[in-house]
Amino acid sequence: MKTIKRPPVLLLLNLLLASIIFLINAPEYTLFYYINAVFYIVFFYLFVALLMWVIRGKFFDGITYSFRRFQSKVSKQRDYLEEWKNKPLPSDTVNYSWLRMFFFHGSFMLIIMLVLLAIYYV
Repeated sequence: MKTIKRPPVLLLLNLLLASIIFLINAPEYTLFYYINAVFYIVFFYLFVALLMWVIRGKFFDGITYSFRRFQSKVSKQRDYLEEWKNKPLPSDTVNYSWLRMFFFHGSFMLIIMLVLLAIYYV
């Protein structure tokens, strides 16, 4: 958990992970394949960050609430101890610090990838 609070350490781990992916998957060791390895890391971070952003924006709250209500009305087994109205919605479960962390690392790795692309094409 302390690694997450120190962004430079995690950024170095991301670059190390990209290097390991590069060494394992590359048919030949060129800058092109290293850029592809960095893209895999960038895609993961930005995909998770955008998914968390959509969830935090309360996009799925209405759907979740209506499914819970429908299930409680249709269910033949009433569970009086579990109140469906008091369950947390998906937007309540997303931690803002994790969202910022994923966006920060995804955007920083994207900048590194764009710099590498500029070097490759120049």
